[in-house]
Amino acid sequence: MKKILLLCISLIFSNSISGQNHREFNRIANKAFKERDYINATIYSIKSLQVKNNFKTAAKLFERSISLANTNNLSKINRLADQAVPYKDEQSAIQMKEIYTTYNRLNQIQSELIYFPKKVKLKNKNIIAENTYDFTNEINNSKNLLNEYNNRTAENFYYEGNLILSQSDSPTKDEYRKAHRLYVKSDSYVDNYNNVNELIKKTLELGKVKIAITKKNYTNNNFNRLHDQIRDKIFERRFTKNITSILVNEVPINLQDSDPGYIKSLVKFDSEDPIIDEIFELVYINFTTNNIRVINSIPFRNSVQVKERVNDSTTTSVTKTAEGRVYELYGNARLEMNLTISDALYGNALIDEKISKYYEYKNSYIAYKGDKRALPKGYLRYSTTRPVDPNLQLQVEEKALNRIKEIIKSRYEN
Repeated sequence: MKKILLLCISLIFSNSISGQNHREFNRIANKAFKERDYINATIYSIKSLQVKNNFKTAAKLFERSISLANTNNLSKINRLADQAVPYKDEQSAIQMKEIYTTYNRLNQIQSELIYFPKKVKLKNKNIIAENTYDFTNEINNSKNLLNEYNNRTAENFYYEGNLILSQSDSPTKDEYRKAHRLYVKSDSYVDNYNNVNELIKKTLELGKVKIAITKKNYTNNNFNRLHDQIRDKIFERRFTKNITSILVNEVPINLQDSDPGYIKSLVKFDSEDPIIDEIFELVYINFTTNNIRVINSIPFRNSVQVKERVNDSTTTSVTKTAEGRVYELYGNARLEMNLTISDALYGNALIDEKISKYYEYKNSYIAYKGDKRALPKGYLRYSTTRPVDPNLQLQVEEKALNRIKEIIKSRYEN
């Protein structure tokens, strides 16, 4: 008896999961259809019918989807082929990849049709025969063309990178960066085309701007956290290199604690590869804070009539009162700093900007005695304990950092 009961429970559980699966597949198919992804709409409606072959909603969706999947995508392939053949440039490779990918996706439908349930009742009994294709030749041909196009595109970018570097005996960092990007594009089409990875590493290193960062604090305020964040943002960029120290007469010099003028004096005019390219100088001019305090205390008192239950059948009206104060908090901070990015060799300022940022804090809370229900309208939004004060220096530093990040992004391309 127990075995029969367990078998019944197992069958019920199995049917429940099956019921969930066919509906879930159909939901995915419906979503794909609305997004005009008729290939996935077809595939998932088939999966739904494989679970429940009498699911009319899925059968109807399948018939709507399969014709659209084939006609729309084959038309798209023809349009792409007209543009991609014969090969012209990188765009031809991109279009051929789309053709190859689309044929493979259409072939997924053909793979699912092999397992299409025979008992499904379809309005158009010939719809499967009408939409059965053999894409083997098309897939092979588009794959061969894609390989050819990828090789030609990789070769073109490789040649363009070489051309930039060959035009000068001493390419500039900008030229190294341009060549680097072209070599990377070459590698994206054919892995390590003509050993391009070596050139990618070389041009990346030679294209980097070597930067020394210096800072000067204002009075006793410590801006090490902000300084570290700025440094990290600079060296997130692909073409920047942090130079923190150098050897002068075999003595290590910490550049971060050095005067920008001294750093410039170390850069030699006759060097093909200067130790420093640019100096990123931060001077903190002014920092003020007005600590957060209570600037206003507003008393309130309010009474309301509420009903309270006396017993199961009786209620009575009683007066409830709440009395207390609203405390208004206020504080602010201002940070002024000067950012100068200068050429280490020639000393001219590439960027010179005064950054002034202001942060203002306002908040309120209440303290009261009495019944919560008697609080004046809108007072429930107030905290009943004083909120934790934010760190004013960190808040204003964040505002300054946001502006500096914009400068870094525009100055040091990726």
